[in-house]
Amino acid sequence: MKQLLLSIFLLTTLAWAVPRQEQYTVGEVLRKARQLDRDSTTVQLIGYITGKVGKGLYKFVDKTAEIKIYIDDNYLPAKPFDDRVQMVVYAWVQYEQYKPVTLKANRLVTEF
Repeated sequence: MKQLLLSIFLLTTLAWAVPRQEQYTVGEVLRKARQLDRDSTTVQLIGYITGKVGKGLYKFVDKTAEIKIYIDDNYLPAKPFDDRVQMVVYAWVQYEQYKPVTLKANRLVTEF
């Protein structure tokens, strides 16, 4: 009985400790940016990287909207981006009042 209770306790604790990760559209991220930033939620987005805006800063587009994403060199795919190939991006939302919402990749960017 003690082992069962201990197992339930550990599973419950682990569920709270693991950061949440859900699939969103860019439009949903823009609407919920404040809460996603506060919760440190990793969002999964599927769309297209259409161009480089600056050093490590890229433009990401899906069917709902456009957003800028910071991608460190170690998260870039081995082959260059093609704006006709869908990409999967895992990122944190960065929200600051009176500034545009941006994303920061926290995993390898891969093809869909």
